Amino acid sequence: MPQHAAQSTNGPIELVTFDLYDTLVEIVPRRWDRLHAALRTLDVKADVEALRQADVIAEDYFTIENGRLPIRDRPPAEREAFRLHYMQVWLDAAGIEHDELLVRGARRRYLAEFETPAVDAGPWGGYQVFDDVVPALQRLREAGVKRAVISNADDDVTEFCTHLAFAHEMNLIVTSAIVGYEKPDPRTFQAAYEPLGVDPAKVLHIGDQPKSDVVGSLALGMQAALIDRYSRHDPASFEVPVFVGLHDLVDYVLTVNETAGVAAS
Repeated sequence: MPQHAAQSTNGPIELVTFDLYDTLVEIVPRRWDRLHAALRTLDVKADVEALRQADVIAEDYFTIENGRLPIRDRPPAEREAFRLHYMQVWLDAAGIEHDELLVRGARRRYLAEFETPAVDAGPWGGYQVFDDVVPALQRLREAGVKRAVISNADDDVTEFCTHLAFAHEMNLIVTSAIVGYEKPDPRTFQAAYEPLGVDPAKVLHIGDQPKSDVVGSLALGMQAALIDRYSRHDPASFEVPVFVGLHDLVDYVLTVNETAGVAAS
């Protein structure tokens, strides 16, 4: 069953826009498992569950910093300083005592998500599509609901989505690097719904980052939902629906549209 708070809608929902990473695809091994392995090489004992929970805080830091000035646009020294501080934030949140030497060692050994193409064979890194993605997109298509990707990424992700075999189910794929702005900047969201001719009030955006996906879409008058693939959020803390998977999201969209249809008649 879906877990969500009540949210007023302006249904029917004509377009669902999706974040990409940790919404449609995930990296394997997952970030916290990668960091756990990195720390083990430094003889540092760490609890994987603590790292998994602390990852939320580290990702929030990444979202805020990347929204302020995209990491890819910073000089090399500033990018490295960011990566070191990102690691420090993560270790702090996980309750791991550290000094500068440990932070630098963990940063060197951690195979960061944004560095994956450089460390895994092939350009696609270690990503895989969640099992519910294609069936959910098909159900939306069959119901007449448009679909689009809105991703904060360093390059066009169209070929990436094609390789992972779900691009054909999208009406549009938007990448921040191409648009020139990062979520939660409104122009990133506008680049998805404006070309498709959909009013923002009839768009539902779903993603895993409250500070970019939820905040950014609501600021434009869109509807929003949070996906919590790893069950790390309290649904009661949000005023938008919270889903653990996409089948529940589709059920929600179809219910909203059915209700809107009944009201209209």
